[in-house]
Amino acid sequence: MLPAVLYLTVFIAYPFLMAIWLGLTDAEAGHLKWNFVGLDNYSKVVSYEVRANDFVVATVPTRAEADALVQARGSAKLETTPEGPLFRTSVAIAGRTIPLIAMDSVSDAEFQADTVLNEFQWQVSPGKGGFAVVAHAKDESIRLGPFPNRAALKRALESTFLVKTDTQIRTNGTGVVQDPNFRLAVVNTFKYTFGTEILKLMIGVPCALLLNRKFGARRLLRGLVVIPWVIPIAISAQAWLWILDSTYSVINWCLVHWGIVSPANIVNFRGDPQWAMFSVVLVNVWRGFPFTAIVILAGLTAIPDEILERARLDGANAFQRFLYIISPMVRPILMVSLLFSVIFSFTDFNTIWIITKGGPFDQTQVLSTYAYQLGVNAGYLGKGAATSLFMFPLMALMVFLILRFLRKEA
Repeated sequence: MLPAVLYLTVFIAYPFLMAIWLGLTDAEAGHLKWNFVGLDNYSKVVSYEVRANDFVVATVPTRAEADALVQARGSAKLETTPEGPLFRTSVAIAGRTIPLIAMDSVSDAEFQADTVLNEFQWQVSPGKGGFAVVAHAKDESIRLGPFPNRAALKRALESTFLVKTDTQIRTNGTGVVQDPNFRLAVVNTFKYTFGTEILKLMIGVPCALLLNRKFGARRLLRGLVVIPWVIPIAISAQAWLWILDSTYSVINWCLVHWGIVSPANIVNFRGDPQWAMFSVVLVNVWRGFPFTAIVILAGLTAIPDEILERARLDGANAFQRFLYIISPMVRPILMVSLLFSVIFSFTDFNTIWIITKGGPFDQTQVLSTYAYQLGVNAGYLGKGAATSLFMFPLMALMVFLILRFLRKEA
């Protein structure tokens, strides 16, 4: 009993509780004193910004009137008048005076209104009330702020835009939630996890069905299929670094010699943002599908041959036997393998760090690698711990859903 308690305390409880404590402090490498900051490492909003686009300049009953407004934009003029503490800028166009923006200063109001008039693209959009003339920015929308609190933000939204506008609120802060790289890492984590799991199932299930059939060298193949799972990733990744190398890639060599691509257009698997995520997913699938195949194979071997033989005699073809007999009986063990595989992929660090180190341009950055870079490389121990702990509720939710499904199956 005592060894078990010591093991749980030293190797599980202490690291987990220490990570929680670090996530609640401003711990940094080289700082002797750490201060308690609560949840500021997770989210601390310092200011707010507003980005506005798609100004509905006017809504008219006919398409001809809307086209006339768009064509008259070149001769339109801006008019600014005081309105209490604000200055309202309107656009005079085709015999209409349309209020656009109201701001604290004349220059700001006229500058933003001039941007809508001359920099935005005016388009005609049909709607229920007629035809709307919409000023749309393809690249850069209008920005307002920063605002120190929500009250100032609300006042600006209520008084600044005098026409219907598509507004987005952005938060600026020092917490990891306000970091765009963190949000990208969350998205990449789910893409990486579910992308690999779908491919593992698509490869692992047919592989298990094949290995369950009786043929020569079946035992040999069962042993060989486990090799990618058994080999340490630090060793196998070195081979993948060569396979995916931008200069010496064996894949590019084959594509060039088969005439599929030219030497000037070889694929940069690890350096191209479009191919980098595919590359790490490929390595993870290669390493992980044997686990799925072997677990499912264990479930297949537990199905009595008499049941399948009786179904065959009753006229059930191979697909019907798989759908109505094999699949229901293997589903529980399949979900168990999926549970472990999801945990492995969701928390995977080695594969991505060895192959791409989260690059290029953070396109393969996941929560585990981002926490390492933030906490170890950059020295922000508190934020790194907060990022790593962010995985815990997400992982717990997925585990809960899978276990709940298994309980229903039972």
